[in-house]
This record gives sequence, C-alpha cells and structure tokens, in this order.
Amino acid sequence: MKKTAAKKAVPLPRGSLWAAYGGTCPACFKDYAKGEVVTKVTEGWGHPGCAPRGLSAAEREFARNMARIESGETFRGRKPSDWRRGASPSSTRPAR
Repeated sequence: MKKTAAKKAVPLPRGSLWAAYGGTCPACFKDYAKGEVVTKVTEGWGHPGCAPRGLSAAEREFARNMARIESGETFRGRKPSDWRRGASPSSTRPAR
C-alpha cells in the first residue's frame, strides 16, 4: 500500500473560494481553470488581483472632500474675504 503525502491546508483570502468550473474573469477577460482561487469581482467571479480594493477611512474621506470641492459645495456659501492687501485681519477699517 502506497502512502500519499497529506495536502497542506492553505487558508484562502476572505471572500475567495476554489473555482468549481473554469471560466473567464470579467475584469481582465483572461481564463481561469477549475480549482484556481477566485473571488467576487464586479460582474461575477474572477482573479483575486482583479477585484476592487477596499478603501481605507482616510481614502474615503479624501474622495468625499474632493467631490465636495469639485462640485463647488465647499466654497459657495462663504462670504468674500474682507482682508486688505498689507493690512492685518484684525483691522476694522472697511476695504476700499
């Protein structure tokens, strides 16, 4: 009787699984074989490297602020500056 080496259990990345059937990745249009690791991609299952990466909290806030600036929302409601060239902001004399 022949003994075969036990297969090491390799943990899969979260949200991934072994492909039950071969297919085509909808992101890069390359084929994957049965038994390869696949993960959920925008329009189905595909390569883990093709899946969109989750953004960090800082990246989400940056994107949100950038959208506000590009839409003009950030500066629309503010009054024009009353600073005068060469004067301090505490000066009470009206601008000419």
